[in-house]
Amino acid sequence: MRTNEAHPRYFICSLATRAVRRMVAYYSRSLEPLGLTAQQVMALGVLWQQDGISLGEFARRAGMGKAAAVAMIRRLDRMDLVTKTPDPADGRLNVLNLTRKARGIAPEVLSLGAALEKNIEQAVGKQDMDAMIRGLKAIRDLEI
Repeated sequence: MRTNEAHPRYFICSLATRAVRRMVAYYSRSLEPLGLTAQQVMALGVLWQQDGISLGEFARRAGMGKAAAVAMIRRLDRMDLVTKTPDPADGRLNVLNLTRKARGIAPEVLSLGAALEKNIEQAVGKQDMDAMIRGLKAIRDLEI
């Protein structure tokens, strides 16, 4: 197809989608024995970085809407990975905390993430990995 109109130079959306699908497939295969999905691990990752946060803060950090966050926390609660307790300072809010079970699986799950990062870094090189991470963070923070 030839046109005189401008077209994307890199087709970033297509490349990013295909790359993410590969990473999610890796996580899906690796996490299956634990009964977890990649999305659940990403949600747990927010709490592994800092638990004891409100549902609203969890949603913000996870980059999801409040309804999706509620559904995710409900699933993780049913799996005995997260608890919700009323915030002592404001009873209208719930505080999310990891369970002993979630803390117990953290080392194994986090090592899967480290292995994936190491694999990617070996493929692209340390310098390009650093540049890619800076670029992904910049894209994540864009107001587009």
